[in-house]
Amino acid sequence: KAMKKIQLSVCIPTYEMHGEAQRLLTRSFDMLKKQTFKNFEVVISDNSENDVVKNLCENIEYGSLDIKYFKNPQKGISINTNAAIKKASGEFIKILYMDDYLADQNSLQDIVDNFKGHWLVTGCGHDNGNGEITHTHLPIYNKKIYLGKNTIGAPSVLTIKNENPLMLDENLTWLLDCDYYKRLYDKYGEPDVLNKVNVIIGLEKHQTTNYLNYKIRWNEKWLMIKKHGKNELLKLLKLW
Repeated sequence: KAMKKIQLSVCIPTYEMHGEAQRLLTRSFDMLKKQTFKNFEVVISDNSENDVVKNLCENIEYGSLDIKYFKNPQKGISINTNAAIKKASGEFIKILYMDDYLADQNSLQDIVDNFKGHWLVTGCGHDNGNGEITHTHLPIYNKKIYLGKNTIGAPSVLTIKNENPLMLDENLTWLLDCDYYKRLYDKYGEPDVLNKVNVIIGLEKHQTTNYLNYKIRWNEKWLMIKKHGKNELLKLLKLW
């Protein structure tokens, strides 16, 4: 009997998250269990030194989820996200960072129903840790996005087609999403846009980007100019 083809892969790169991994993934898994759309797998690429994430994935409470767990010793958010993407077998790849979660039970169905081209972005809300959703945002692409003017949102608003998918730049942490959106635009044009809150972004104090110093941020912005902004680079050289 032929196996049913998986339509959607939810890719979640994980790590210890300063002791918050179980709390945050439990929140996300609980919403994944409620999804009306059922033809999906959950791909976990785990950077953790301990087995907290592994044990949660093996918990009988989440036996109804098709969880594919992989331990990944190579550290870094871009590296770990790419590892998850490479393990995805679905027609579509939904990025979902571990401190974020789907907005409601129809989130995955809405993604599948509205995906027309090669990449789709959705609206999002923000959770400060108390469950109250504030600061809703609807995405729009802008041609200066590579400079850090992120009008689309965090990577968890993104779904891509699993057809020779682009990989994240593993030299980046702060601007990894802006760079990725720019390269998706250059290859495929503007994204499909779902103007509805589809995912909730967790505003956690333990987020990796909160630990980036000014030097790292400046180096990444300079890299973006070199990669994507030849005109801006020429202007700076003339000033010098």
